[in-house]
Amino acid sequence: MKDIAAEKSNKNSAAIAIVLLSVAAVCMLFFANISVPFMMDDFWYSTNLETGETLSGFGDVIESQIWHYLNWGGRSITHAFLQLSLMSGERCADVINTVMTVVLALEMSFMAKLVSSKKDTEKSLGLEKAVLPSLMLGLLIACCPNFRMSMLWQAGCANYVYSSVWILAFFIVYIRTLDSEKKDLPLTELFIIPLALITGWSTENMGPSAFLISAAITYSAVKKDTVKGRRLLWMAEGVLFALAGSVICILAPGNFVRKSDSADDLALTVPDRLLQMLKGAGLYLFPVLIILAVSVVLYKKYSDGKFTKGFIYLIAGAVLSYGAMIASPHYPDRAAFGTCVLIEVCAASLLIGADDKSGKKAINILGIFLLTASILVMYSVITL
Repeated sequence: MKDIAAEKSNKNSAAIAIVLLSVAAVCMLFFANISVPFMMDDFWYSTNLETGETLSGFGDVIESQIWHYLNWGGRSITHAFLQLSLMSGERCADVINTVMTVVLALEMSFMAKLVSSKKDTEKSLGLEKAVLPSLMLGLLIACCPNFRMSMLWQAGCANYVYSSVWILAFFIVYIRTLDSEKKDLPLTELFIIPLALITGWSTENMGPSAFLISAAITYSAVKKDTVKGRRLLWMAEGVLFALAGSVICILAPGNFVRKSDSADDLALTVPDRLLQMLKGAGLYLFPVLIILAVSVVLYKKYSDGKFTKGFIYLIAGAVLSYGAMIASPHYPDRAAFGTCVLIEVCAASLLIGADDKSGKKAINILGIFLLTASILVMYSVITL
């Protein structure tokens, strides 16, 4: 009895510690956002891009994005959200950024459970409710390729955190169909259209990746004759509108207008671009790949070692989003953000699937370690 009571007390103490660290992390995330004011491109996007006047309403945003699409680039949806957040003012934008980051961490937590081999996760992982969302927030921050410019700078946060929220929502809708026992979400055939469109129209590497994975899941389901009727209809709709969004984004006239500025970069040979991407993987993806490798070792040791279909699709999505950058004249650190998100989800799903007590202990320790690391990262930004 004493042992049971002691174990329960230890679990409660661990849960309290993780909750307190999570609250501290969210608070410091907000203050980290405050510490990085509007700067660089934020000032340009705070104006009507066609007239140069300060944004005064939604009409200016529409006019700006039409000009942007024709003269600068294809991320019209993402930059429309950026301009709306800039119009709200710095403090309101800081709140929005913090909320969107927390939402993304919660989505990552949900996705990790969805693709895990352990369906009865509450029994197999007693502290999961406290650990997993905190683990995802810690992974998101501690392994971010460029925390300041991807998650705190307003233009970076809108481009990568905001877009990742709806991209991951799109992935979740399709990954759910791999479990035939799960019912469709209400009105899926209606909301999948705008969700798929803005997913494809998000970033040049994550949009096509999401389209290809949704197409692969749909094709597999049709081939196996496991989907029919309304589910087949909305799955096909999602694939088509994700493709449409990707095409609209990539083939924007503004992208071709800007090509003249990157003539030298575009002249790079395929081997040069591959070398550039390999360097990028070493610089930007190394921390999260180490986490994934550790997770694979624990999973192989403490479980049956089989990867779920959901896990394979997500890893494929990460590989595709990384590989798509070979078409880009350069591979900036911020472009690795979405790839890291998918890898982090996969790593967490493996930690959930580890059976043994050592595996459970590992996820608890890792969760606390990453939360602490994320707080230290944010503290270093605040004190700059």
